[in-house]
Amino acid sequence: MKTLLQFSTLGILSLLLVLIFIPFIKKIAVKVNLVDKPNYRKIHTNAVPLIGGISIALSVLIVLIISGNQLTFLKEYLPILSSGYVLLIIGIIDDKTDLSAKYKLIIQLLLAFIIALSGTRITTFYGFLGVYEIEILAQYLLTIIVITGVVNAFNLMDGVDGLVGGLSLLGFTMFLVSSVFYNDYFLAKVCVIFIGAIFGFLKFNLSKKKIFMGDAGSLFLGFILVTIGIHFMEKQHSTNNYGYAYIFLILVAFFSIPVLDSIRVYLGRIKQGNSPFKADKSHLHHLLLTAGLTHKKISLFVVIFCMILFFIGFGLISYFSTTVIILAIMTLFWTIVKLLLMISSLHQWRAAIKKLEQQ
Repeated sequence: MKTLLQFSTLGILSLLLVLIFIPFIKKIAVKVNLVDKPNYRKIHTNAVPLIGGISIALSVLIVLIISGNQLTFLKEYLPILSSGYVLLIIGIIDDKTDLSAKYKLIIQLLLAFIIALSGTRITTFYGFLGVYEIEILAQYLLTIIVITGVVNAFNLMDGVDGLVGGLSLLGFTMFLVSSVFYNDYFLAKVCVIFIGAIFGFLKFNLSKKKIFMGDAGSLFLGFILVTIGIHFMEKQHSTNNYGYAYIFLILVAFFSIPVLDSIRVYLGRIKQGNSPFKADKSHLHHLLLTAGLTHKKISLFVVIFCMILFFIGFGLISYFSTTVIILAIMTLFWTIVKLLLMISSLHQWRAAIKKLEQQ
């Protein structure tokens, strides 16, 4: 009961700090031009402050500092949090000056290497494709590739109001439930603090007093989620705790949508003869917009879709191998996307016919 009260207090404090900080940071952002300006790819028509990530990160940092057990906590999570805040700063610079993608990638790779060097590495595939233990060099390479790839995929999901915030909320909630189950109360505390801060951000992001997460926020949250996930997974693996493959499935299910969607978009651009990094409107949230869904409904759809993938994995784990489960998740994702592409084509045909009728 005491732990529950303490965690609830930390979550509420984090929420209140975000609600207090945002109006002040918003004014500063407008003055320094830290805003997202409308263009042909954007849906909004007015400049919107890019301060969601800053507000969340600042609130989380303050609550972590005053929450107690700093030495024990920092010993375990210092590499993850310090690297995350470095990436936050890079994201702020990118939001302000549109930093070169090449430099951002180099920094992300370096930060991922620091995480791998600190001991947070993917050491097993848990039977996926028949692979269990991984050689040390492959551990470093795989961890760096996974962290960098997932962070960028998560960043690309930030296209409609509430989407990255909703997914982040779901991710930290999944880790909160798992950490309580495995008696990892340090991780549970981190999750509660992040959950409170994200709730505060969503209040503004989904209101008329709109703010955006910004690259700073999506990169920061994506990085924290994937690195904490890997750390938690390997912690359970190293202690030989039963059921550690469940954490692996949480990571697979949660990140499957942004990662598979990014791969699909990159391949589609290459197929059309374009650069895989050339921006367009082919992401999952764009398809849902074309299908007529509002921003809130899109965010809700993707979050529910992610939860469905999660429950599919957990429903099948007692009966099938990890390989079969991941293939099932991929098949469901591609099936949904194919249906959305068909709906999108139908809407385009209707629009074209309506335009011809008006001529």
